Parts: sequence; structure tokens; C-alpha cells
Amino acid sequence: MKYFDLHCDTPYECYRTGQEFIKNSLAVSACKGQCFTEWSQVFAIWIKDDEKHPYELYRSILSDFSRKIFNCPSNLHPLFSVEGGAVIEDKIERVEILKRDGICALTLTWNGTNRIAGGVNSNQGLTDFGRSVISEMNRVGMACDLSHLNPQSFDAVLEVSSHPFISHANCSAVFEHPRNITDERIKRVAARGGVIGLCFYPAFVGEPIFEGLYRQILHLLDLGLDDAIAIGSDFDGGVMASELNSVGKVVDFAAFLRRKGMSEDVLSKIFYTNAQKFFVCL
Repeated sequence: MKYFDLHCDTPYECYRTGQEFIKNSLAVSACKGQCFTEWSQVFAIWIKDDEKHPYELYRSILSDFSRKIFNCPSNLHPLFSVEGGAVIEDKIERVEILKRDGICALTLTWNGTNRIAGGVNSNQGLTDFGRSVISEMNRVGMACDLSHLNPQSFDAVLEVSSHPFISHANCSAVFEHPRNITDERIKRVAARGGVIGLCFYPAFVGEPIFEGLYRQILHLLDLGLDDAIAIGSDFDGGVMASELNSVGKVVDFAAFLRRKGMSEDVLSKIFYTNAQKFFVCL
């Protein structure tokens, strides 16, 4: 099985707990991912909106995790993102520095506010500085992750970003939560070539988890968005349901969808092809 995951928080957890990537007690490890023939994983470096020294923390986590995946298995193709635009601080040149570091995407906020925009727990919209940051992201070819944004920031960012996507969220029409996204906004992202990575966090899905995610997929298919559905597990970013609490259990979820009658073509799009096409186009 080929697997492309748009978001996990494993670098921060490896750094925080001092564990290695090859084998650990976390949701994501090289050993747990051996079930995939090909595995593209976007590893997010989490930076809180109010982090006192965001850039220093970013560099420490990136250095730590880069060492830990240096001899990663041949089936793994690692990509990196930053979850939290606070890493930019007030230095627009940081965008190009992050791109040179290999960062392919930036989640603009977490749940609060920073100099760029406002998250779901705030009323701040996109700032003038935030517009400049997104223009620079457009220039260097960095994807703009709209996850965590409040509605006014989401709409404003979508107007100016060349590479918008949603790395880890679900459809609010299926399960209501402030972190989930309306159909209209998802369709606007898809119309721009973006994808939505379905998040496994139970608070955004409901339980049983497999049935909840199945309902999410059916809804997106009903909207005609089969080319925009992807996976953004959020592994190691929260407590997951026991049925889907590690990357090795993704194969169980895929088997469940097959039993529900989902075609191999659709499964391939969801678990690999749609996300791959998005990042190839950057």
C-alpha cells in the first residue's frame, strides 16, 4: 500500500520525549511504517503562537529530527512543514530561509494569534504583514496550510495564496467543530488545486472512528471532490482512538473502506495520489 500523510507532529514529540524515530512509543516510527510499499510523510514542526523563542525552537527540533531520520528506511520519503507562523516573527526573510531548510508548507497559525493571522480561538484576521508573508511564500513555492485559521483569516488567505491546502481538518457539515471546514470553503480550496487532509483526531470526527471518517469521505465524494481528498492524520498531535492510534493501523482503515465497497481507484487517490500531485505541482 502507498501512503501519503499531510500532517503528523512526530518531530516535536521525538524532541520533547527524547525518543528516536526508528523505534519509539509514539504513533509514528520507522518500524510502524514498514507496512507501506511507499510512504510520504509530512513531518510538522509545531510552534505555539505564543512561543517565546519560536525560531530557536524550530532550529532545535529540525536539527534533532533530521539526525533521527538520517538513516530512514527506503520506503519513507520525508517532507517537512512548520505548524505555526510564529516562527517568522517579524522577519519576512525567514520564509526563504525555511524554504532552503526544506520546509514545503507553513501552517499560518495554531489556535491563537500571531503576526500573520488569527486561529480558531481568536477574532483576528489576516494582517498586512501576513499578506506580505503569503506573497513571499508564493514567490518561493511554499504551500500555505489553512488548517487552524478562523473563518475571516481563512477567506482572506485564500484570496492571496497561490498554493492553498488544508493539511488536517474535516467537513463541518458532517461533524460540527470550530476546526472543521464548511463545504463552500473546501470547494474553493479544491478549485485552486488544493486538497483536504482528513484528520483522525476523534474530537473532529466522532466515534467509532472508522465510521466517522467513512462519512467524511462519502460527503466529499458527494460534493464531487474525489481529486481533493487526502489524509492528514495529526498523529502524535493528540490522543487518538485505539482503532487508529498508530501509522501501522492505517492499513486496517483502508481494509475497512474496501469492505464498504470503495474502489481501488478512489482509495489510491485518498491515501496517496491526490497529495502527491499537490506537492509535485509546487
